[in-house]
Amino acid sequence: MIVGFSGKIFKRYEGDGMDLLRETVDEALEMAGMEYKDIDGVIANAGRGGFYGDKTFFNPADQISEYFGIRPKYIDHVQYGGPSALTMIYRAYKAIRAGEADTILCIQGGKISQFRDGTVRPPKTDIIDTPFEDFIKIYDQMLPISDYAMVAYRHYKLFGTTDEQRALISVMQRYNAMYNEKAIFRSPLSVKDVLSSRIVSYPLHLLEIVYPVDGFHAFIVSKKTSKSNLRNIDILAYGEAHWTEPPAEWEDIVYTPAVESSKRASFNLDKVDTFQLYDSFTITVMLQMEDIGLVEKGKVGSFVESNDLTFKGNIPTNTGGGSLNTGQPAYMSGGVILEEALLQLNGMAKGHQVKDVNVAYINGIGWWSRRHSVTLVLGEKK
Repeated sequence: MIVGFSGKIFKRYEGDGMDLLRETVDEALEMAGMEYKDIDGVIANAGRGGFYGDKTFFNPADQISEYFGIRPKYIDHVQYGGPSALTMIYRAYKAIRAGEADTILCIQGGKISQFRDGTVRPPKTDIIDTPFEDFIKIYDQMLPISDYAMVAYRHYKLFGTTDEQRALISVMQRYNAMYNEKAIFRSPLSVKDVLSSRIVSYPLHLLEIVYPVDGFHAFIVSKKTSKSNLRNIDILAYGEAHWTEPPAEWEDIVYTPAVESSKRASFNLDKVDTFQLYDSFTITVMLQMEDIGLVEKGKVGSFVESNDLTFKGNIPTNTGGGSLNTGQPAYMSGGVILEEALLQLNGMAKGHQVKDVNVAYINGIGWWSRRHSVTLVLGEKK
């Protein structure tokens, strides 16, 4: 039912965000052999990135429909942060099967280079995560980097996970990126290179952290017959979980909601051909490996040392290089890992194609504090 998709990513896109969005959707429609008039449903989310100039749409599905001349029968707004794109696919499938729409356009992304580079400062709005905010954030909004740095250090203190072991995630994903023409960072990388890069927030090094970029991803879900040559990919399993308390109130910060979303999906990992795991930081990937059940909690360090995670390896993971190498569009990586899963399933990954991919397991972690997790397993139903 996914009949078309596209992802367009730039370090800095010179045009307007809506121009980039149109290019992305045009490409997805071309793959599907469809036109804008065929779309009768829109699902989108509003990240921090700009859509129009430095403005972020309050309810982007409305404004996007207006911009493209779409008269939707179904409209939705998903705000889980990073994994929103995965939930969009699930909701689109449900809506179509319920007869609420025939063809739904799902959009995630934005243009954020103006914010990243400091040329534009978005209006400051106080956003609270908990009524007890004053006891947790003493001075200002806590950045995700510092949050994940504490998680990485906690993982080290509890389980002995080393900098070198985390660096292996960067190294193996960079190897995949070297064969991905869409990746921004493609030069060879060693453990020494990672550990020689500057520490941004102890113990995380620069080459363990995503680079925010301009970009959009568009996915078209439809029950209509398409002119595309894509496989008839279906949802084999799905689960989501939401931990609404901030991390300071969790039992332990080395766990994520992926523990629960993966259980709700309840899929046999032995049947998976490729894993696409949210990679905002190296430690994010490692946490998910443990929480979805690839390895016991606390043993992921030795796991990455003893397994090959490249597209040529025994556990192909983030086979296009992940967001660590393609960049993170509008601070959200869900579209990146979903697009890569679809490329692999359809044999379209070119130089980094894994052999005989029939099942792709995708897990996304969302919001700066890891509050949301979405597990999506895609493949053809037999």
